[in-house]
Amino acid sequence: LHPLRTFAVAAALGQSRRRVEGALQATMSLLSRCLGTGEDVALVLRDIGVLLVERRKVRMRFYHDFLGAVAGKENLEKGVFKIQELLDMVVPRGVPVAALTSFGSVIVFPEYVR
Repeated sequence: LHPLRTFAVAAALGQSRRRVEGALQATMSLLSRCLGTGEDVALVLRDIGVLLVERRKVRMRFYHDFLGAVAGKENLEKGVFKIQELLDMVVPRGVPVAALTSFGSVIVFPEYVR
């Protein structure tokens, strides 16, 4: 794994590197604590999808428009919509996280307001 380049992230956000590192550390600490106690967690990754950790199983649900941008709309329609297992991984943007889970603990990451 490559380390996160916090300087570049801080510059892109117009924030100090220290503030970005603090936010990342706090988020990872919260996630670690939740997973360590066996809580179910949903991480909402803005513009990408939702990472669900439920009953110690991990699932990724991708936003349809994200997959379309990455794979191309034609490829998305050819592949995902014909294979049921892949179809279960695609969700529309704006779908309530509660609709994807059977638990109540939700962590939104990243939650940043300029």
